[in-house]
Parts: sequence; C-alpha cells; structure tokens
Amino acid sequence: MTPTLGITLEARNLSLRFGAIEALKSVSVAVEAGSIHAVIGPNGAGKSSLLNCLSGFYHPWSGAVVFNGQDISAAHPPVRSAMGLGRTFQGIQTYPSMTARDNILTGFHSQMTGGVFAGLLRTPAHVRQEEVFSAKAEEIIEFLELEQSRHLAVGDMSYGLRKRVDLGRALATGPKVLIMDEPMAGMSPEEKGDLARFILDIRDHFGIPVVLVEHDMDVVMDISDRITVLEFGQVIADGTPDQIRSDERVIAAYLGQAEVAA
Repeated sequence: MTPTLGITLEARNLSLRFGAIEALKSVSVAVEAGSIHAVIGPNGAGKSSLLNCLSGFYHPWSGAVVFNGQDISAAHPPVRSAMGLGRTFQGIQTYPSMTARDNILTGFHSQMTGGVFAGLLRTPAHVRQEEVFSAKAEEIIEFLELEQSRHLAVGDMSYGLRKRVDLGRALATGPKVLIMDEPMAGMSPEEKGDLARFILDIRDHFGIPVVLVEHDMDVVMDISDRITVLEFGQVIADGTPDQIRSDERVIAAYLGQAEVAA
C-alpha cells in the first residue's frame, strides 16, 4: 500500500458497529508527520472508538488503518505498540506500589531481547540492555520534570504527577505516533498547563505526532495543528483550529455546547 505523502497514520473509511449502533460511519483521518491532531465531538460521537481502532483494541467492520504506508488493520495492540504506536488511556494505567522510575522502566519491556534466562543469568548483553534502558528512563524523568519523584511510589503521588508517569511509560515504548485519550481529564488548570507543555515538547523536540482526544477546548485550540470533528460517528469537519472555530456546523453540534458549559 502506497503511503500518502507526509502522512504517518491514517484511518481510511473506518466503519464500526456494535449491534444496531453504528459507532463509526466511513471515518477518515490523516495524521501528518510532526503534528498534533485533535479529535473532538460530543459524548457518544465515536472518538474513543476511533482511537481504539487506530491502536488495535477494536477491529473495524470495514476500512483500513494505515501506518507509514502499511495496512495494520489486522494487527493486535502489542504488535502495533512494537511498530511504534504508543497509547495513553482515559484512566491512569500505572502500578501504584512501584516507584515512578520503575513504572517508566516497564515501558521498555517489549524492547528487551534475550528472554527470561538471560535475565536470570545476568548475561553481559542483558546487563548492557538494562544500563541503556535505565539511562533512557532517566532522560524521560528529566524531560517530564519528575526528578524529585523518581523514587516515590506512584500511589502516593498527586493525580497530575501520576498522569506524567503514565505518559513517561508510553514514551518508553519508543513511539513513532502517540495516541492520547482525554489526557487532561480530572486535572487542575495548572496541571493541564504542564501537560499541554509536555505534549508540545513531544512534537517539537522529539518530532512525534500526537493524536489527541480532549474535551477542554481551550487546550485543543491552543496546541493542535489540525482538528477532526465527529458527530454520531461521522466526520462533520476537518481543518485548522481557526477553520474549526468558524465552522457553523461545528458550532451548532459542539463548540456552542462547550461554550455554554464553560
């Protein structure tokens, strides 16, 4: 399959049904290299269903998911993760009894080679791998400003710091695209500002495209390069933040509601 120029990850005419409910109806989204691409819409619009199709937790009834020109529609989540599709979820997926550093180190698990016996025997190759991953974990800790919390049990940390650890573990998988489902949910304004800064740095300093589902429209409009709007499982608009702000159908379907709620 031929890759689309400048596009890293694509949903091509995805349709998904749960019984009589059509969660997605011929949805197409193209994520450009080095961009932050937000997906917004009312509750029940199909946003999480789209992310689950992209990351392999749902398999669409029709259509294709294409990653760097390769059709990965049949690939399971661990395969997609190994290929470079990173994912964070609405809830925090950390180990509360483990330290922040150890949680981040678990993200390197899929990159380990040599198997269980190499680990038990502490072979030179295994020790070298551990040293490399430990150094990379420290780089992630520094990037996410977790130096003072690296040895704290995650269960004893604030919600915002736990979300950072969750992001750190996703970065440890070595993503070529990072998919984030409502990363700001439950955060204070200050915590949202910190996380938004980290997301921008992931794009700007690491060149990793980010696919983002988020309900905070201020954040979405501030950090996104492109926005796709879903309503009842269909794309009703796709464009830059300025284009989306002025789209009458989007205002009627979602932005007007968001402004009233604010």
